[in-house]
Amino acid sequence: MLREKAKVVNRLLAIVDVVIALASFNLAVLIDRGQLMPLQNKDSIILHFVIVALWYILARTFRLNQLYRSRPYSAVLFGCLSLAVAGTAFLGVSVWAFNLHTMGLRILLYFGAIDLVLTSAFKLLNYSFLKRARAKGFNTSNVVVIGDSSARSFLRQMVKMKEWGYRVSAIIGTEDLEQEFGSIAPFLPANTDVEALLRNKTIDELIYCKEGADQTEIEFLLSITSEVGVVFRMYSSFFNMLTNKTHLHYFGTTPMLTISNTPLNYLELRIKDVFDFLFSTFVVILLSPVFILLALAIKIDSRGPVFFSQKRVGLRGRRFYVYKFRTMVTNAEELKKKLMEQNEMDGPVFKMTNDPRITKVGRFLRKTSLDELPQFFNVLTGDMSVVGPRPPLPDEVKQYESWQLRRLSMKPGITCIWQVSGRNNIPFDEWMKMDLQYIDNWSLKLDFVIFLKTIRTMVRGDGK
Repeated sequence: MLREKAKVVNRLLAIVDVVIALASFNLAVLIDRGQLMPLQNKDSIILHFVIVALWYILARTFRLNQLYRSRPYSAVLFGCLSLAVAGTAFLGVSVWAFNLHTMGLRILLYFGAIDLVLTSAFKLLNYSFLKRARAKGFNTSNVVVIGDSSARSFLRQMVKMKEWGYRVSAIIGTEDLEQEFGSIAPFLPANTDVEALLRNKTIDELIYCKEGADQTEIEFLLSITSEVGVVFRMYSSFFNMLTNKTHLHYFGTTPMLTISNTPLNYLELRIKDVFDFLFSTFVVILLSPVFILLALAIKIDSRGPVFFSQKRVGLRGRRFYVYKFRTMVTNAEELKKKLMEQNEMDGPVFKMTNDPRITKVGRFLRKTSLDELPQFFNVLTGDMSVVGPRPPLPDEVKQYESWQLRRLSMKPGITCIWQVSGRNNIPFDEWMKMDLQYIDNWSLKLDFVIFLKTIRTMVRGDGK
């Protein structure tokens, strides 16, 4: 029943997208010509039919009409941008194909811009309303979580993100999970009768989150959830790899399932490179006055050079020098040895909240992440990307476990998931897993989401 309601709502939202597109088209014509195009005009009739069909298909293709509980605003904006760009491009092709001479390029550009603004405004208002309602306890979904220690990160998110609207009815897990999450939901033993639980309680979803997936257990849970009509969700890093990194490669006539450890989409990777170059050039030119002001502030605040360079490890072990605005005293490396006992991070990384080596201006630069600005020069030289795993120190890499080395299989970035998710509050192993998750699930959409979250982090001053 819930699924049927969701389908109806999704179709209605797709129709709303079509209505917005039609309104945007007529507004574009009105702005360009000062009057609306007569509906009885042949070109107008064709274009209206094309827009209706095109926008309904594209809205469903980009899944803008689906109400994901955990979808961030940045993902919604990316979908709206994709819809506007793709739709306007297809409409331009239609103008050429149907030989509609009355339509000019200017109207198409107006149309794309107006549709992007109106669609984004509607989606964001709609999502904002739904998120606030769920945070207050409306439209909640009851879930049962079956997991081990690998479910810890997911449960933390679920507790923190109340706007997702998930109410944890029970957790079937290990003792270490109970110690941390025993206060949010009843803990049940591993031998709990899951079938009886689903039949006797109001449960909407069952979430399976274990590092070592048991095939027999999964088949059993799939059978039960299918019988009682409960949504089954499962997390597995292996499934992420299968979804995004597999293809059939033929050795003669013998097919081989091939799993790549890095992103394969050549076109999207080239788009990422082009964006890196254009955006970095834009930042360096536009913010050149800011560079000068920060350089003066650093010089006035403390003795030493304006920039700080440090050898880092990049793509597949390549060494390069990363550049930052200097935020510490000049003898910071010497003082580090005396502070090692106060290291707040586990693993080979050194992090300290109230690091005495940081200057007054340096503390402001770190809080606002402005100390990272010179790294756009690293992007221009091809050593880094705007978004990607942070480049580690050579000494840190020497202490990596074998599974952690795979984070070097993608070009390092100025910002990453770790930087917008809490930084020093995240254990080292979890940080490494975040980077591997980024590599396994990489897409332009994911980069766009991280990019917008980075801007939010800078505005809030969440850096350390």
